[in-house]
Order: sequence, then structure tokens, then C-alpha cells
Amino acid sequence: MSPGRNNNSQPKEYSPQTATSIRHTSRGDAFKNPVQHYDVAKVRSVSEALEAFNSTSFQSRNLGQAYRIWLKMLTDPDRPMILFGLSGAMIAGGMRRIIRDLIAFHAIDVLVSTGANLSHDLYESLGGRHYIAHHHIDDPTLREMRIDRVYDTYADDVLFNRADEFVEKFAETLQPGGYSSRELFQLLGERIHDDYGILATAAKERTPVFVPALADSSIGMAFTVYRNEKMKKNAPAAVYDALLDNIEIMGLKHQFQKSGVIFIGGGTPKNYIQQVVPMAEISGWEVPPHSYAIQVTTDDPKFGGLSGCELPESQSWGKLDPNAQQCTAHVDATIGLPLLFTGIMEHYDEWRQRGPLKVDWMEAVPTTPARKNRRSA
Repeated sequence: MSPGRNNNSQPKEYSPQTATSIRHTSRGDAFKNPVQHYDVAKVRSVSEALEAFNSTSFQSRNLGQAYRIWLKMLTDPDRPMILFGLSGAMIAGGMRRIIRDLIAFHAIDVLVSTGANLSHDLYESLGGRHYIAHHHIDDPTLREMRIDRVYDTYADDVLFNRADEFVEKFAETLQPGGYSSRELFQLLGERIHDDYGILATAAKERTPVFVPALADSSIGMAFTVYRNEKMKKNAPAAVYDALLDNIEIMGLKHQFQKSGVIFIGGGTPKNYIQQVVPMAEISGWEVPPHSYAIQVTTDDPKFGGLSGCELPESQSWGKLDPNAQQCTAHVDATIGLPLLFTGIMEHYDEWRQRGPLKVDWMEAVPTTPARKNRRSA
């Protein structure tokens, strides 16, 4: 059979398609915002680069949008409470000074962290350092040398043990009873003398620090040693009360209704911050969902992990406002966070007046009036 012919037809005629022959439906405003090619000649600062990213594509645009949302949070005249979730090995990764400065400059109001990050912070406050790793030393040899490895970074295991001893001695000074992690880290931070430490700075600024998975950390292990010794002696002990954490952060949200969230990675800190709205709802304290949300992560949502779940998913649970300004940037946090923080600090004069969050803990936690009698934390 010859080309272009079948048993019941004549040869078909084919004409090349031209631009004038294409028919399409109305395009509306689809072409309203053209991509603007990044022009290095027009960029003189990190904030200008982030602003320019808003007109590019892929993760640079998402990072630019995250910058705009964070700046909007900081300049919002309603002064929303900003909750910051920190996971991943960010202190070992060189982000310690940034986290400390976020607290010192009040770019965030509440820190929710893994215990590991704060364990590494305490380790540095007590004289430890993190070091660039040598790839020619294998891990069994590192163990013999008592060197701990975090990907491409080393830490001194001997000094980590000294940090554990510091926590154990601190725990011995506490009055017996239940403590939230926020209380424990306020009191612990007051014992640390380090102008560049996260815990020391948070205690000085009275920035709440929550560690909802405290047992899963070096600091948690040190508290475990203390608790075990008390149990051996059948003596009363200071005890971490995880559910008191829930009550305190729920009370914070009730006291400061408008809020924004920033997630570096995911894990427990992310979910802990997200659950505050539905938790308050079932407790009879109806509070509005978060108004702003930023997520910097390399996790992928399609594998079903919470760390990678997309922010709009939170709207189905009532955690995030339907009209919230939100953005997820799939970027290594050791790249994305320094760029974002540098960008907002270049506009510090626009939001420096927001100052620290002034928390009345007796108002935030009205169910525990007896706690007034104990040392304020």
C-alpha cells in the first residue's frame, strides 16, 4: 500500500502548520509575568539577588519567594509570633552563629529544635569545635581515636562527654518536680557563659526554646543518667514533662494569635509546631491557623515523609490558613538559610522595632497557677 492511502480513500494532502493557522482558547493573564533573566550587573547585595530570583524559575524562584514572605512576617504591623523549627545537623554544618543571631536580633520568637542541635551548641559553648573531615580516615579508626563524624565534619567525643557531665551537674541543682523543655533550657542557658551560644543567647533574650524529642539527644542522655541515679537512691528528681511542652506552646499560640512558621528541614520540630492549632482546638482554645509558612528542605513529598510534605497539606488539617502566604524551597539548608538571613538582615532597619516577644507565662499557661511559687523560668 502506498504512503498516505488506504483502501477507501484518496491520497491525503498535508500542509505545514504555521503560527497563523494555530487556533487556541483565551489565554487570560498567563503571559502577564515574563521570566526575567538574572542580570549580575544589576545586583549589588544578597537581598537584591533574592529579589531577582522571584522572576526566575525552579528553586531560585522559591527561595526568592521565601525571602519575601519572611520579610513580610517581620514587617507585618500585627507583629505575628514567628516559630522556627530546626532539624538536621545544622550546628555541625556551620549554622550556629546564624541561629544565635536569629534569636539576638528577634528575627524569630520561638525556637523548636532537635536535641542534637542544642547538644552540639552546648559542646561548642564549653570549648568544643567542629572540624573539616579527612576522608582518608575510616570510621572504625575514628572510633578508636574518639572522634565523632557528622557527614564531612568531625567533633571531639571526649569533649562531648564533658558536656554530658555539665548537664548532669546542672540537673542535680534543680528542685524535684516536672519541667517543660522550655523551662529546662531557660535555666540551663543561664548557666552558660558564651556570647555566641544559642542556648546562652536564648536565655538572655528569654526566647522560648522547646525540644519535644529531648530524650533523643546527648543532652537527653545526660538527663537520663541523672534520673537513673535518682531512681537507684529512690530519691525525688527533676523530670522532663513532655506534655507540659504541649500546654505551654498551646498557651503561647492562644496569647499571640497571629503567627508564622519557618521550617528548616522537618522531623519532630516541624510537626510539633504544626500540631499546635488542632491541639488548641480540641482543648477548647480555638485559635487561628498560621498566617505565614516557609519551608527549606531537600526532602521529597512523594515518598510520604512528613519532612517532605507540602505546606498546602497543612491546610486540610486546619494548621495553615487557606489564604496563608507560603513557600517551600527545595534547597540544602546550609545554602538557603544563610542567603535568607543575610537578605532580611540587609533590611534590618525596616523591622528592628519589633523587639522581643513579651510572654506572660502565667497567662500562657493558666492551668498551672501553683508554678508561681517556683523560680521563674
